[in-house]
Amino acid sequence: MKVKINAEIVAGLLFTIAAGILFLMIPTEIKTLETTEINAQTVPKIALGGLAIFSFLLFLQGLFLLPKKEIVFSQEFYASRVFKDSIRSLIYIAIVIVYVVLFKLLGFIASNIYLIFAVLMYYGARKKSYYAIALFISALVYLVFSVVLNISLP
Repeated sequence: MKVKINAEIVAGLLFTIAAGILFLMIPTEIKTLETTEINAQTVPKIALGGLAIFSFLLFLQGLFLLPKKEIVFSQEFYASRVFKDSIRSLIYIAIVIVYVVLFKLLGFIASNIYLIFAVLMYYGARKKSYYAIALFISALVYLVFSVVLNISLP
């Protein structure tokens, strides 16, 4: 099977859609009682607006300016480094998505423990000190927020 596409089209379209969805979610996720022009929603709106604009420009660049590469799905493609790197990227994205779901369900500590172990195993870390340092930093961040700053984390 042959497909003509380039990465700019895919990335531009995905990030434009993601920025639009997140932009629409801001009022429900960041509640503020302030009536001033600049409030807690301002910086996320600016950041997501910029992401949407530049992602759309990337999409247009891939659509009209850059040549499209022909990808042939064959045994050679599945054995290539490009395919393996794509699979590794998808695995990492899946790790992050599971982290977000766990963060909502289990809270900060349990989800961070999952993320620490998943990412370190993904990169093949074998030293126990790496795991210990990451767990210590995660616990330290939790203590700083909950005790020092008096901000409750989920």
